[in-house]
Amino acid sequence: MPEILVTGATGTVGGALLRLLAARGASVRAMSRHPELGHLPEGIEPFAGDLGDPDAVRRALAGVRRVFLLTGGPDGPRQDQIMATAAAESAIQYVVKLSVLGISEGADDPFTRWHREGENAILGSGLPCGFVRPGAFMSNTLHWVQSIAAARSVAAPFGDLPVAAVDPVDIAAVAYHLLVQPGPSGAAYPLTGPEALTPRQQVAVLAGLLGRPLDFVGQTAEESRDQMVKYGFDPLLADAVVASMGSPLRGHGRTPLPTVRQVTGLAPRTFRDWSITHLTAFNRR
Repeated sequence: MPEILVTGATGTVGGALLRLLAARGASVRAMSRHPELGHLPEGIEPFAGDLGDPDAVRRALAGVRRVFLLTGGPDGPRQDQIMATAAAESAIQYVVKLSVLGISEGADDPFTRWHREGENAILGSGLPCGFVRPGAFMSNTLHWVQSIAAARSVAAPFGDLPVAAVDPVDIAAVAYHLLVQPGPSGAAYPLTGPEALTPRQQVAVLAGLLGRPLDFVGQTAEESRDQMVKYGFDPLLADAVVASMGSPLRGHGRTPLPTVRQVTGLAPRTFRDWSITHLTAFNRR
């Protein structure tokens, strides 16, 4: 019977966490709406289910002792509450919730509000828990792949606003350590990468690695939001993404923090490190 439940198992952080757990022989159940799409590591038990379905959540928790909880968007608080209720009934020993840095830094954008409500649901259940609070993901730049291939350019807002983005692998590493050796209940772990770079500087790093020039085209927040909606984003989520991208204007997410090294003992990866690992994705012509 699996001891650890990983939700959001086919996502960027969930997938990296599964690989870490599988490599160390952990007994894991991976929950996702479509686990077959995630190419789960060998030995991981797949579980198809939706975090918005209380019955599915209860079934997913059967026999489990620890949980990695990944929710997001406006449905996140309800999903967190469903998990909190079911986990409390199942006497779960520890929950690691993936949250956001904005809570640690006093932000008030939609993502921060949604996750703050979700954290409160977990705390209110009385469950032993820890909150992993990353800032911007380096992997967000994968949204640039198409424009780099088509036009050798990147269009983005806040081009000269530095952000200490973090590698999702480092987020997963912190979550792994907390699942294996839980910290004090209710503790929060704000995460960033080791340096603050602007989007313009990130594009320059990619250009250097690709060996060809890339143009950076500045956008207004409104232009970026409209582009997301055009590409299929829900307008509410598009508004939330743009608000989150602009939060460094108020000082949030700009300062590199030592948490990754403190928890894992390893130096967090730089954007250049991350880019080298994912360079094939950007090298389409």
